Amino acid sequence: MWDKSPIAHIDDVVAPTLIALGMKDLRVPPSQGLEFFHSLKARNIQTKLLIYDDCDHAIDKSASEADHWINIKQWFDEYL
Repeated sequence: MWDKSPIAHIDDVVAPTLIALGMKDLRVPPSQGLEFFHSLKARNIQTKLLIYDDCDHAIDKSASEADHWINIKQWFDEYL
């Protein structure tokens, strides 16, 4: 299972990475996303973390979803 984990491949990441976490996520513990974010920062990979306290895995609350899409657009504008 380890080889399927994103953190197992952290040294291969070179692209700027946008991470969005729903803090009520029961599918993927938010702690795993936080670990991934901090590992990228430690490797000097450009990264941004979006935290949505009221969302689960889907990030589907109206305000959170809108914010998420706005941040995706801004991220694409900067890095694509």
